Amino acid sequence: MGLIYIDDLKPGMKLEHDLICPNGRFLLSSGSILEDKHIRIARSWGITEAHVVGLDRETLNLEAQAGFSEETITAVDTYMEQLYRYADTTVPAMGEIHRINKLILCRLVEAKGTEALPKPPSIMESMLPKNFVKGAVTADSIVEKEVGLASFPDVYYKIKDVLSNPTSSASHMADVVEKDTSLSAKLLKIVNSAFYSFPSRIDSIRRAITIIGTKELGTLAVGISAIEAFKGIPMEFTNMRKFWRHSIACGVFARLLGTHIDEVSTERLFVSGLMHDIGRLVIFRTLPEESAYTLFLSYKLHKPLADIEYEVLGFDHADVGGALLEKWKFPAQLVKNVRFHHCLKNIHVEASITSAADCMAIAFGSPVTSSYIVPSIPKDVWDALGISTSVITNVVTQSERQIDEIEDAFFG
Repeated sequence: MGLIYIDDLKPGMKLEHDLICPNGRFLLSSGSILEDKHIRIARSWGITEAHVVGLDRETLNLEAQAGFSEETITAVDTYMEQLYRYADTTVPAMGEIHRINKLILCRLVEAKGTEALPKPPSIMESMLPKNFVKGAVTADSIVEKEVGLASFPDVYYKIKDVLSNPTSSASHMADVVEKDTSLSAKLLKIVNSAFYSFPSRIDSIRRAITIIGTKELGTLAVGISAIEAFKGIPMEFTNMRKFWRHSIACGVFARLLGTHIDEVSTERLFVSGLMHDIGRLVIFRTLPEESAYTLFLSYKLHKPLADIEYEVLGFDHADVGGALLEKWKFPAQLVKNVRFHHCLKNIHVEASITSAADCMAIAFGSPVTSSYIVPSIPKDVWDALGISTSVITNVVTQSERQIDEIEDAFFG
């Protein structure tokens, strides 16, 4: 009767169509009655959905909501009207994100009451400086200023040298990373977290490089090093712990989405998510009054911050972030992922993944100041990724522990 997702499959259900793996391998014939072992095998082979007799997604969703009180559903619906007022939930991916988010929030309210719903930030009213002239500063000009204000630690440049040298080996990378005890500790925490879920503990950088790869671990190291360059941002502009948690969440969602797409670097996607809003910190630091005004206007008008930045400044934080990473000679693809995560007319696959991950990070509990409005993923952007909306539930489930453990690795 209908298509349902892997997480909703239960023993005793009857297949309406053959169960086929993503690689075309036949797994189970139509008419078969599902058993626990069938569901485990289907999951291990990457199957994310199946047609079953007598059920469909809408029916299952109504059954799931029937477990909550009318008061809970009303409270959550009211809350989500504000949260999703900018999102087009007729787009299948956004509809699925909305559905999952509603169930999560309903469980939260049933357990802890409506006071447990995330509260929007307190934004102070602000005015644009009288002497500000649109066009007088550009993304490139404030990046030039920023380069003089923030410098990466020495280990960043050493890692870059190893990554760019074709004669470098895993041993060269290990020699560089092991000399920075703080970086080594953070990398080993990440490698031993749910981010990778290795069956046994990895106790050395050399072992980590052997398993993950020199380029992949180097990419992670570059992302971690970048965080050290942005300390001392005034608290009145953003809570830095929340800023980095959102960035980590975006990186985790980007990496998890990337596992369903061929020929993308999941480590690069993680770092893209980690760096996607770095331009905001540059604007905070170089144009503090203008930044405060764009935050206030975004919150007041319920419009995405990037749109307000374009209207007021003539550029947005993605332009600034891309320009900064280019100046610091980050890999070209990573620069594109950051620069185009809000500009998706010419679709770049990894930039589109980063954009979708940003939406999911906000929706599932890791927003930053002024980002309590969930942005929309355009249908053509999601379609260009070539992945089913059925992966979203699993991605959200996997993300929770990973975000917490990586935040702990970065900040303890």
